[in-house]
Amino acid sequence: MNRELYEQLKTEAGYKPAPGTKAPGPVMGVRIDGHIAYVSGHVAFASGELQYKGRIGADVSIEDGKKSAALSIINCLESLDSVIGLDKLDKVLKVTGYLSCAEHVTEHPSIMNAASDVLVGVFGDDGRHARAALGIHTLPLGASTEVEMIVSFKA
Repeated sequence: MNRELYEQLKTEAGYKPAPGTKAPGPVMGVRIDGHIAYVSGHVAFASGELQYKGRIGADVSIEDGKKSAALSIINCLESLDSVIGLDKLDKVLKVTGYLSCAEHVTEHPSIMNAASDVLVGVFGDDGRHARAALGIHTLPLGASTEVEMIVSFKA
């Protein structure tokens, strides 16, 4: 893991932690089963404020959609870091990106590549993963992206 690059990417993405955040209601931000961690969907929060609100292609540009995807995966990684520590990550297995898009938008893979690039940049080949990029009508809180992931980790 390249912690220095990760910290740089967090800064570039505008990530700032919000104090005392946790998953709402009966869900967990990260669920551990054996050596697998399931990371719940995260949206593009910085300092407790939703960034890039709206539908990609209508309220949010494609470029800002990419920034939203990158920030969403950083939020996933921050949750993972707080539970198991990113240094224990073995491999990123699967990433699913949900993109709130206008009907004409078809660049889902390109938008999600921004999140995938963060993972490969920070973890190298261990960050390469299977992925789905889905365009949908709306997301919680009016977010433009929501990303979830599954990883394996070392004991």
